[in-house]
Amino acid sequence: MPTTTKLRRLDTPFLQAVLKSGLLNPDDVIGFLGEHDPDGKTTSDPIALAYLMVRKKLLTKFQAMHLLNGKTQGFKLGRYVVLEGVRQDRVGMVFLAEDKNIGRKVFIKVLPTDRVNDPVVFGAFVKEVQAAARVEHTNAARVIDMDSQNGTHYVVTEYVAGVTLDKVVAGSGPLPANTAAQYAAQAAVALYHAHRQGLYHRDVKPANLAVTENGTLKLLDLGLTHMLENPWKHVTRRISTEEYADEIGHIAPEQAWGSEPDARSDVYMLGSTLYYLLTGRPPFPGCATEAMTARQLEPVPAPSLIRPDVPRELDAIVQKMGSQHPHERYQSAAEVVAALHPWLPLAQWVTLAAGLSSPEPAAADRPAAVAPVRKSLFGRLFGR
Repeated sequence: MPTTTKLRRLDTPFLQAVLKSGLLNPDDVIGFLGEHDPDGKTTSDPIALAYLMVRKKLLTKFQAMHLLNGKTQGFKLGRYVVLEGVRQDRVGMVFLAEDKNIGRKVFIKVLPTDRVNDPVVFGAFVKEVQAAARVEHTNAARVIDMDSQNGTHYVVTEYVAGVTLDKVVAGSGPLPANTAAQYAAQAAVALYHAHRQGLYHRDVKPANLAVTENGTLKLLDLGLTHMLENPWKHVTRRISTEEYADEIGHIAPEQAWGSEPDARSDVYMLGSTLYYLLTGRPPFPGCATEAMTARQLEPVPAPSLIRPDVPRELDAIVQKMGSQHPHERYQSAAEVVAALHPWLPLAQWVTLAAGLSSPEPAAADRPAAVAPVRKSLFGRLFGR
């Protein structure tokens, strides 16, 4: 087939969008059409062609849907190619992407423009990302990279092939007490290592705890929550919405005062999360105003009030973690792990105890970040 004829086959709105996106080059598309649509019948039907390209793994469903709608930008961020949309949270949009240099899947969080443009907020955020990059532990999703492209700032983190605990509970109901305690203890170990770097999570909740296929818990969004606004900033607009109540359903009472969080704030949120894992409901239901008022006045309730089979000892731990007064809580994540150890299998307790006592690795012993083709913002910040 003459070259001009081949190129003419690309002159459709959908294929032009594909080429403009940078996901495929003309030779890739021409080769694909020659093999799978030699008579050109499918090429004239954009939906059928998109379906075929997805089925043959040339595009993902996410990419094809947006291309059909005329979207051609944002599929490539540096060396990363966006594969799927994962979620929208209080910090920004999260995408599944692939590092084309090494063929590794990663998560990319695109940061909100208004927060990035605030030099005070962004400066503090960068420091937190630096601290998060030093946290290398089995129970914490690693920060890999940070960069910007055409005004879009993003952070790249370890891809966690697992399901978050909010979805586990929504699908299967409250967890067995032993399982819930094990997950809480693993999260506490991750928090312990973060706190050693002077880093506080600020948004510990079931949606930020994922469980992998082998049962390992991963704490997500570590170092990525400094972009969060004060929960009452949009009080008049969102205070009565159920969605907003869910967003702030586990934050510590002092966070509503605008106080700077510390380790005890993370302990509170983990206690509130543990209550949810045991009961299947937040400790303080209702609209955001009602929930926040209640948590200012009383501790997280005993889970056994909802679920009588919860051991009373676990009741006491949840309530101590979830005291409305920071000085009455466990004062560190390490204390939480020690309190929860009776509910852990011996082998896991030994592993977690070793994690608590192990020194931080020297810089020379830490795995090096993957070297990008061009030095990213992350590379400039960390000298990599």
